[in-house]
Amino acid sequence: MSLKKEVDYFTGQLLEKAIKDFKGTEQSRLLKEKLDRMDIDCGTMFTSDQREFAEECFDLPLDFSGAQEEYVYRQGLKDCVFLLKEFGVLA
Repeated sequence: MSLKKEVDYFTGQLLEKAIKDFKGTEQSRLLKEKLDRMDIDCGTMFTSDQREFAEECFDLPLDFSGAQEEYVYRQGLKDCVFLLKEFGVLA
């Protein structure tokens, strides 16, 4: 496995752990409740076609947000290493 693949795997594991940890927070629980309520409301207020359209409208922004989250997380790790090097903590 190449170094880049190893780093990608490692940062992916760190991101997954961070997401898992977030899911254990009160903030996550409250947001999940809101999402569940919205899902129920969409199921009762929309026709099947309208619901399908609404889901499609949310899928792209969620995919975008997830990709952005991963990018920012990886950049944060790179920035942290840069700062530690600048402060002389890492060689």
